[in-house]
Amino acid sequence: MSDQAHLLKVIANARPDLQTDTEHVLHLPELCPMTHNPKPGSTLTLKYRAGANLLELFSLDAYIDAFVGHPVVRDMEFFVQTVAEDAANALGLEVTALAEVSYNRLRQGQRIVVVAPGK
Repeated sequence: MSDQAHLLKVIANARPDLQTDTEHVLHLPELCPMTHNPKPGSTLTLKYRAGANLLELFSLDAYIDAFVGHPVVRDMEFFVQTVAEDAANALGLEVTALAEVSYNRLRQGQRIVVVAPGK
């Protein structure tokens, strides 16, 4: 669990009886003030099958913003693993995180997929 995990809030699912597959597509901000990475257009998608709760949108934005300049973003895989695990813990459900990341000064991008079990 990260220091930022307390920022993630959930809201009640109004219709938990209906199968609801949810995807949050987050446009990542510049997380590293030194390298200015990731580049604009990089995204992080969180996917889960909703149960009793849903991730609250505004808290999810605040949670991601809390990583700006944080040491965890020096390793994008660790960042995605951390977000997936924090979201899974908040929901108590399995969450898949898919990052599509482009970097400054590199001719490559990165696709990272992490599946975190719910607790």
